[in-house]
Amino acid sequence: MIFDTNVLIYLSNYTLSLEKTLSKPASISIITKIEALGFAFKNVEEHQLIVELCNELKIVPLSDAIVEATIDIRRGNRIKLPDAVIYATALVQNQPLLTNNIADFKPLGNQVELIDPFTL
Repeated sequence: MIFDTNVLIYLSNYTLSLEKTLSKPASISIITKIEALGFAFKNVEEHQLIVELCNELKIVPLSDAIVEATIDIRRGNRIKLPDAVIYATALVQNQPLLTNNIADFKPLGNQVELIDPFTL
């Protein structure tokens, strides 16, 4: 399963349960790591938890396949670049995408299974 950035944010402030959310193998796109660690946390403990999560989760680097999938996605859709990279990562890795922003990804079709983290 690929985690969207919002999932890491929800984990860092305990909106989502660490035990439930991390019960299955999970990865994040390198973009998610950049977005999450670049977030301006007011609480230093939240930031530290994000650092720990990024150290524990598998980080999927940009590959030529992810870049090409991102280009294809952006050509046919109005979507922010980070979201396109995250979606392309899930697509290329053939993994579901765990995200609270399902509406942002729905217009891209059904190539990737979208899972709302609050339904786990």
